[in-house]
Amino acid sequence: MLHAMRKGASGWLAKGLLLLLVASFGVWGIGGDMLSSSVGSNVIEVGDKSISIGEFQRDYQRNLNILSQRFQTQLTAEQARQFGLAQMTVNQIASRALIEEKTKSLGLSADDAAILAMIRSQQNFQNEFKQFDRFRFEQFLRQNGYSEGEYIEIVRHDIAGQQLINSMAIPAAATPRILVDTLYAYQAEKRSANYVEILDSTIEFAATPSDDDLKEFIASNPERFSAPEYRKLSYITMTPENFAEEGEISDADLTAEYDGRVSEFNVPEQRGVSQMIFENEEQAKTALTKIDGGATFQKIALSELQLTPEDIDLGLMTQQDLLPELQGPVFDLQKDGISAPVKTVLGWHLVQVTEVASQSVKTKEEVREQLKKDIHLRKAFDLMFEEATKLEDEFAGGATLAEAGKTIGVNVVTTDWIDIQGLNKQGQPVTGLPGGDAFLVEAFAKPKDSEPELSDSQSAGFYAVLVDEIYEAAVKPLADVKADATKGWQENWRNDQAKKKADDLLVKINGGATLEEIAKQEQASVKYSAPVLRSGQSSELAPSVQAGLFDLQPAAYGVGVNVTGNGYVIYGIADVIPADATADKEAAAQMATQVGSSVRASILTQYENYLRKEIGISVKEDLIREYF
Repeated sequence: MLHAMRKGASGWLAKGLLLLLVASFGVWGIGGDMLSSSVGSNVIEVGDKSISIGEFQRDYQRNLNILSQRFQTQLTAEQARQFGLAQMTVNQIASRALIEEKTKSLGLSADDAAILAMIRSQQNFQNEFKQFDRFRFEQFLRQNGYSEGEYIEIVRHDIAGQQLINSMAIPAAATPRILVDTLYAYQAEKRSANYVEILDSTIEFAATPSDDDLKEFIASNPERFSAPEYRKLSYITMTPENFAEEGEISDADLTAEYDGRVSEFNVPEQRGVSQMIFENEEQAKTALTKIDGGATFQKIALSELQLTPEDIDLGLMTQQDLLPELQGPVFDLQKDGISAPVKTVLGWHLVQVTEVASQSVKTKEEVREQLKKDIHLRKAFDLMFEEATKLEDEFAGGATLAEAGKTIGVNVVTTDWIDIQGLNKQGQPVTGLPGGDAFLVEAFAKPKDSEPELSDSQSAGFYAVLVDEIYEAAVKPLADVKADATKGWQENWRNDQAKKKADDLLVKINGGATLEEIAKQEQASVKYSAPVLRSGQSSELAPSVQAGLFDLQPAAYGVGVNVTGNGYVIYGIADVIPADATADKEAAAQMATQVGSSVRASILTQYENYLRKEIGISVKEDLIREYF
């Protein structure tokens, strides 16, 4: 649901994203203090289901956190109102409740096995070995304030909802043909442009701006002349290395580890392979005849295909490394043997086996150091998870960052001023930060003096971060940026003059002058772009000019910015290439699929509107406005 919101969608049902609700929980988390579903009055009623102010506050806070992380700053209540966050939350909750009510009336549900499989498949609940991790699951439940039973019910509703959504799939054959053909003709038409460039650099004179001009320019471009927001942070971090032990591993433990993983140390049978690929069987047979007559495999590859010995050498290959058709013929050959021609999707192969490596198993002694390292690492992970649980208990009990860290022997690290890019005030990167980009995003989304929370690092481990001080982003004084502001103002002035010149030249063309005459007058040349689709990408035309090209009538011209942004172009249509579905069947098929998806989305939206009328929705807007 919230994933749909992040993409700008307001209709969770219309997008059919019920299952993404589960996935998004583990990414964003929910503050435990927002989860009191029994607090206060009900604010939304959908059929027999009621949503309390506490439940609404929980989802509203989640949405606020998502937007804050998206914009890399903590949004204020006023900014949230400007985004319409409360109404967005109402829509999401109502859509989810409609689905739950409808699936319940239809008797749709999910059994425990399906729920278990769904939970175990979530990456947020898996450890570094891609196995379900009970600790991570329970940590998620604690962070989000859910009991295990509540979360299981969420998953059950989501699976049942997906059953309902999938029942509305539209067969490809049911897509209206006339609609597909019309849209394909529109989308697949290509046009090329002829144009003359008027560059900013051709405007040699530039006026000198006054201080008032510069202040106005800076006010219009504050991000260009502002110092970023800086913060001072305190954090603790936990990694397996913190808990790694260098003690000896007994031979019995090494043996048990080896026996349990012996399949990993199996080295399968391999063949050294050289191959040639021909377009047809006749060419392959001719090459094989020459080899049988005494020519070497490498010599034929060079003379027939212009391939060197390095080009045809595939190295050591297992059976699974080869195409299915080659597996048997190659592994039936002895050293230096050459196969008969073999056909695959790539063509006709001739293969020579240059080396035979028998199957083998690495002994315990050969992998002793790897086994010791893995055992130490696994023990370190186990100990780290135990200490992480202890740390969370300390936080829950009200311990400070320093107090909690002391209980597990981890010291608090503090930073000097740092921005969200990880740079200090001198523009140098601050090293040693945990958690990758997620650490800084979280740190800059947190308000000052918030409670410590344990977060997963992008690499193996955990961290908790607090904000000590905030230096707000601010526009620099004029004296500090005057030279840069003057340069920028004059660049804008030249750009404006280039636009005026291009507009004047367009008037001349509309009065009867040709593009070639305009080019000669400006000591420029007429350029021609490659054909481009309406929605394609052009390296020669700016997007606005590309769009304008498809709006032009034949023999008409327009003015737009050039592709590098340092001038303007006067452009017209050089050629029109109509769509041809027979020449690009794949694109035509994709259009049919897209139209089918759009029709399905429209049906789902209409179905949601129907459910709103059938089931009924009541929203206490005054109460929501009072709180949000």
